[in-house]
Amino acid sequence: MSLSSASPPTANEEESSSATSTVFNEICMACRIGDYEVVDSLLSTPNLDINQVDEYDYSPLILSSLCGHYKIVELLLQRGAVCDRDTFQGARCIYGALTEEIRDLLISFDISKAVDISQPFASHISSLLNPLVSNYQDLIIQIGNENLSLHRFLLSARSDYFKSKLESEWEELTVVKLNEAEINPVVFKGIINYIYLKSDSIGIDDESIQDDLLNLAIKYQLYDLVEAIRQVKSNKSESISKLKHDLSFKFLEKARSDLNYFLTNSIIHGSINSEMNLNDEIEFEDIEVERYLSEKRKSILLSSKSIPDLILATIDISSESVVYYPVNKSIISRSEYFDTMFKSNIFKFSQEEDLPTYQHDTKLQVINRPQLLVDNLPVIQLSLNTSNIEISELILTYLYHDDISNIPLKLTIDLLFAAEELLLERLKTMCAVNISSKFNKFTFEELEKLQDNLDHDVFDLIRVSWEARCEKLEQHITKFLAYNLKSIFDNTNYRDAFSKLIKESAERIKERQDTDTIELIDDIRYYLTKKYAINEDTESFDPLNFSSDDKKDNIKLYNNALAKYESDIEIIDYLLQDLQLDA
Repeated sequence: MSLSSASPPTANEEESSSATSTVFNEICMACRIGDYEVVDSLLSTPNLDINQVDEYDYSPLILSSLCGHYKIVELLLQRGAVCDRDTFQGARCIYGALTEEIRDLLISFDISKAVDISQPFASHISSLLNPLVSNYQDLIIQIGNENLSLHRFLLSARSDYFKSKLESEWEELTVVKLNEAEINPVVFKGIINYIYLKSDSIGIDDESIQDDLLNLAIKYQLYDLVEAIRQVKSNKSESISKLKHDLSFKFLEKARSDLNYFLTNSIIHGSINSEMNLNDEIEFEDIEVERYLSEKRKSILLSSKSIPDLILATIDISSESVVYYPVNKSIISRSEYFDTMFKSNIFKFSQEEDLPTYQHDTKLQVINRPQLLVDNLPVIQLSLNTSNIEISELILTYLYHDDISNIPLKLTIDLLFAAEELLLERLKTMCAVNISSKFNKFTFEELEKLQDNLDHDVFDLIRVSWEARCEKLEQHITKFLAYNLKSIFDNTNYRDAFSKLIKESAERIKERQDTDTIELIDDIRYYLTKKYAINEDTESFDPLNFSSDDKKDNIKLYNNALAKYESDIEIIDYLLQDLQLDA
């Protein structure tokens, strides 16, 4: 079939395109108002073109530059946004920048640098290649003077060639020696840098090794790298640094795709389910997950295609079973909670006392994979805050490729608590954004729908944000309260629940004095000034909301807004007086 006779897009493709378009519009809005967390969370959306423009020819980078949001400009540049001053869009971005600092950043940003080195997923994968850091390596490849300490599971996930080797002739080897006469060590190291997302160290534009790199990429079945090398070789007009920048982003997306496939087919499909046969007397926190895993089943997990060095167990109350996932500590350690656990002496001595290792020299020590026994495979519970298999697999999805395309609203709060337990701050933000992006009109109708969609009303969500230490969610829900203050006050049940919440907020301050502020009240007052565009210090209207074209009309608008603002403040004062609080 010729390219010109390609089939029309399917319904799924059209739906995906529409979803991506919606995300792009949300990013543009977040770039306008300076919402860093929303931009950061949505940038990992699959198939998103960060350099596209909206209906007014504004890209996210231009919007954040014009509006003066330095951190967002920096984030966009690191995630693949291109600013080329030789183009109209680039010039518009640079010379329209609100501040000198942003302009200097745009001009000085090195477009050839690794695109995602500050991005958590890419930087973590890159860090695994550091031979001086213990990252649970289990394979040494020797070539020339190089001794590369690597991870079997990552080689298997990223290359069908290496996967085949590790399942056959390399299966019982801890050290693999490659023939320097057949493979250039510099070229091979470039391949490894590609696998570990060190895009700036591949050597893709080094003409002295390009042909050898191309041939080795073909041999190792790294077809996106093959295409990239050919693209660089044939490049005539486009800036090579810009091309490398774009390719780095594509390499990252390919790695996400590889690890997504690996997670689904080797870990989730390779999991084992054991029924618990619970009786009514057993409490959730008293369930010992390891007792339901037989040695035979543990042996099956040890030989899993995921090449695991850890078993994560999750309790699924709905089916009264424990699900065991064969996972990799070097990925699970993205969680600070687990990383600390793995490095602790308690974990090492209780679970890995007799772990076989191979030491080539004082700097190089790896797990001797062929000698691992079932006793060397620790079993730990994924989360004490969830008993839902869907939550557990969302956490694994985040850890393995940082891309959760859809968090069901009903599961968002449970996922938020699990993320707090595992110290996954970025995942907490994603949960908050999942709520804030779907409830962003701040109407009373939306406020009432929170309960139906999240199983928590607006007051419970404030408590959730306190308990989960999620400021992003707290601020969004507080804005809901501020924007619907009168409707809440006019509803007896809501008014009573709101009063109770104010009292709880006051009690959160240790040894509170009579005149101490109450955080919830302070935040509501702040959002009221935003709602009515009131500046409490100067009692003037916000120029962003009121133009100066017609002074009389502006004064009327201001006076009307001020009256509504003062009415809402009176509600706050009444509730505080009723509670005998001064804030």
